[in-house]
Amino acid sequence: MSYTYIGVALLQALSWVLQVLLLQRFLDAAAAYATGSIGFRMILLSLGALALMYLFYHVMDGLGNCYEEIYGLSVGKHLNLMIFKRVDSLQVSEFEDTKRLDYIHKAVNGSGKLIWIGTTLLDILFYYTTYFVFIGWYLFTLKPVLALSIVVVFVPVMLSEWVLMSAFKNLEAASAPIRRESDYYEQCLTDKKHLSETRLLGATAFFENLYTSALQRLNAIVLRTQVRKHLVQLILNIVTVIGYGLIVYMLFVSVMKQEISIGAFAAVLASIGSLYRFMNKLITERIAWATENIGSTENFLDFIDEPVQRTSNMPKPADSDIELKAVRFRYPLATRNAVEEIDLIIPNKQTLAIVGENGSGKTTLCRIIMGLYPPTAGEVWYGKVEASRTSYERTSAVFQHYRKYNETIRENVRISQYSKPADDTAVVSTCEEAGVLLSGEGVKEGLNTMLGREFGGTDLSGGQWQRVAIARGLFRDSDYMILDEPTAAIDPLEETRLYNDFAALCRDKTAVLVSHRLGSVKLADRILVMKDGRIVQDGTHEQLMSMEGEYRTMYEAQRKWYV
Repeated sequence: MSYTYIGVALLQALSWVLQVLLLQRFLDAAAAYATGSIGFRMILLSLGALALMYLFYHVMDGLGNCYEEIYGLSVGKHLNLMIFKRVDSLQVSEFEDTKRLDYIHKAVNGSGKLIWIGTTLLDILFYYTTYFVFIGWYLFTLKPVLALSIVVVFVPVMLSEWVLMSAFKNLEAASAPIRRESDYYEQCLTDKKHLSETRLLGATAFFENLYTSALQRLNAIVLRTQVRKHLVQLILNIVTVIGYGLIVYMLFVSVMKQEISIGAFAAVLASIGSLYRFMNKLITERIAWATENIGSTENFLDFIDEPVQRTSNMPKPADSDIELKAVRFRYPLATRNAVEEIDLIIPNKQTLAIVGENGSGKTTLCRIIMGLYPPTAGEVWYGKVEASRTSYERTSAVFQHYRKYNETIRENVRISQYSKPADDTAVVSTCEEAGVLLSGEGVKEGLNTMLGREFGGTDLSGGQWQRVAIARGLFRDSDYMILDEPTAAIDPLEETRLYNDFAALCRDKTAVLVSHRLGSVKLADRILVMKDGRIVQDGTHEQLMSMEGEYRTMYEAQRKWYV
């Protein structure tokens, strides 16, 4: 595809040069006809050739514009796939780091800019360079000094653009965090996930002020750089105009001395406007735009070229205990550990519950067990294999903030393991196990029922959405299953029913249940109680209720929910 783009660019440049040559030939023929040196037939032939070349130019110009769009879409798709692949290789814990998020945002922003910087470079190499080389050669054959005028215009311009390059690279580094901030406030004002609460609470003005403030800071940074840019461009335009005037003056002197023909004078004079427009567009638009965005593209290239930590990524071994040894974890920019000195063994096929108040470290510990977060200190082992060397195969989970995909029920379930054969029998069986309704009001099309309002589908109740999420987790072939508070938004009795169903379905798996509601986890083989990032109690429900401690205090406080 790149070769086609280059070919079109070369033909476009060639059509411009041939227009100049054929224009000179036509004007020289007209002068010769006026003196009776040639016949009228030669005039018509010269005019016809010139007309055909103009037609050829317009065809190639239209083709070039069309193909530039196609080329951009094709390259954009490839770059997006590179971004997706690179993001997929990142540790989940990296998304907890604000600086890392800024860096990823800058890289994603740079991928879109790279497409057009790439086409600009191709145009400079094969379109503009071809045109200027041929025009320079043409002017040189007329009179050598005329060709130097092009160099006189280009040198100061390229120097000025080199100066601007560093300025815009610094601009991207300074503006990326503020741009991400303003994007977030814009979402709070326009995204449907935020709209209802924002409007009901009367918080629109609050977010408008935050958005305006962020935008003002962003605009101030951009304005300083743009003022510098336009001052440099003003100098550039003055130099270019001087070069333009110099060419016209030398042409005039040359024709008066009869060093060039009238036809050559008229052809160059007619094309000098195009030459000036080409220079202006190349330098003040194409090169200037590329210079402004070179910093963004460097962020993208740096992100893609980052060394990726290579692991064996073997599946977690089946029928193995999970062991945590002196595990600690601290979030980026945090001042204390989220979990502290965890020593824990989870026997194979045990159902373990982790309970505690909000902020006690339950979810963090759960994600360390899954292998999503590498511990800041300590080790996690699956049998004789360290967790860092394993993949997520044979591991499934249902999260507190599970996704409600705007797809059919079938796709919402199958997405957890799309490599499985598209067997509706298996999907229906999993839905029945998880208690997903496949008939009745709102789900009249069974597995083909589109969920979510985004594309005209139906919305489910909170309990049914959670059962769809559980079905998604169960559909995945796994030896290890995690249920990380996906029922926090429903009532305690419905939560208990869901946990009972889940425990029954995970009899042959190592299962971890996370909750801050104690009535739902009595069914577990073993219960851990967490407080301030530490395990403060460990035992069965009966054992923990028989002693004074955090568990019995919390259970008594929640008893009314289950009566």
